[in-house]
Amino acid sequence: MPAGKFENQYSIMLEQLTEINGTMSDPIKNLNASLTIIKQTLISLKEQNRMQPFIDDDQEIRFFKYTKPRFYAWQVYYLELHNIISSVPIGTDEVIKNYYINEIAIIDRFFKIHAFHYQYYLKNESCKDQIFFLKRHRSLFPPSVELNAVDPEFSTELDQLFGRFRANEMLRDFLIRKVKLLIQESYNGLANGLFDKGKRSWSGDKVELIEIAYGIYYTGRINHGKAEISEIIQWLEESLNIDLSQAYRMFVDIRRRKTISYTKYLDEMRSTIHSHIEDSFKFAKKSNR
Repeated sequence: MPAGKFENQYSIMLEQLTEINGTMSDPIKNLNASLTIIKQTLISLKEQNRMQPFIDDDQEIRFFKYTKPRFYAWQVYYLELHNIISSVPIGTDEVIKNYYINEIAIIDRFFKIHAFHYQYYLKNESCKDQIFFLKRHRSLFPPSVELNAVDPEFSTELDQLFGRFRANEMLRDFLIRKVKLLIQESYNGLANGLFDKGKRSWSGDKVELIEIAYGIYYTGRINHGKAEISEIIQWLEESLNIDLSQAYRMFVDIRRRKTISYTKYLDEMRSTIHSHIEDSFKFAKKSNR
C-alpha cells in the first residue's frame, strides 16, 4: 500500500471536511456529515488493508503508528469538540474562560494518565513498536479504547490511543486560542491599540502563502512533522492577519496548474535569494579591487 495514496486520501478527506465546516478554528457546522466522511475514509483504508496485505512488519507498523492515527484523530476531534462547544455555559467572559481552562486541565490529565505512552508518542520512540503496532500482538483490552470500538482486523495495541493523542493536542490548541481571544477582548481600547501596532499582515496573493504552508507541511519542519496542515494554515492566519479559509481549495487549484510551476512563488523566492547573494558577492569583489 503506497504512502502517497494514503496522503491523497488524507488530503481529500480534509478538503471535504473543510467544505462542510470551514477552517479548524470554526465551530462544527454539521457533525453527522463530518463523521460520515471520516468513517467512510476509515472503511476505505480497512478495505485497502484487506485487499493489499502488508508486505512486512515494518509496513504494518508504519501504517498503524502514523497513518491510521492521523485519520482516526479527526473522528475523536470532531466528537469531543462538539461536546465541548455544546456545553459552553451561559455567562460572562470570565465564566466561559474558566470553562475552557477546565477543559484544558482535563486534556492535560489525560496525557498524565497515559504519560508513558504519550512520551513514547512525543519522542517518536521505536523500541516497542512490534508490541504496540502489530495486529498479532494486540491485547484483549488496549489502553483507552472502548471495547465495542476494537476491530481485531484493523486495530493494534496503541493505534487508537495515538489517534487520541493527536486529537487532544488539536483540542488543546483550539481551547488555548479561545482563552487567548477572551483575554484579548478584555483589554481596554488603549491596550488594543498598542497591541495592534505590533501586528503584521500579508500583502501578497493568498495562493502564495498556501505554497509556503504546504511547503512547511510536506517537509515536516514543525513539531517534528506532527503539525497538521490545518494547524499551519491557522498559525499563518493568526500571524499575518489573513483569511485562508479556502486554503484546501486553493491547493487543489495549484495541483491543477498546467502552464506555470506548482511552486511559482517558492521558485520566485529561491531566485530572488539566489540573485541577492550573487549580487552581494559581485559587490564585495568590486570593493576589494
